[in-house]
Amino acid sequence: MTLQEMLIEIPRLTTREQLLLLDTLSRALNAEFSKIDVSPNTIHESAVDRLYGAFNPTHQELSNEEVDRIRFEAMMEKHS
Repeated sequence: MTLQEMLIEIPRLTTREQLLLLDTLSRALNAEFSKIDVSPNTIHESAVDRLYGAFNPTHQELSNEEVDRIRFEAMMEKHS
């Protein structure tokens, strides 16, 4: 199953199935982050910085108006 197919199917899952998926993803991320070298000589970024690109791939700061627009669109999609 491709990522796109998974993203379509996730909202169709039951709450229990979504929680199981969330737990599985959490364990996978924890395992991945535990492999990161945290020695004092290693420059590393926080998990937030590493995941930032997933939510804002352009790395441009969003204005308040843009955030409001995104929230509005999400609410309209949710309630339509």
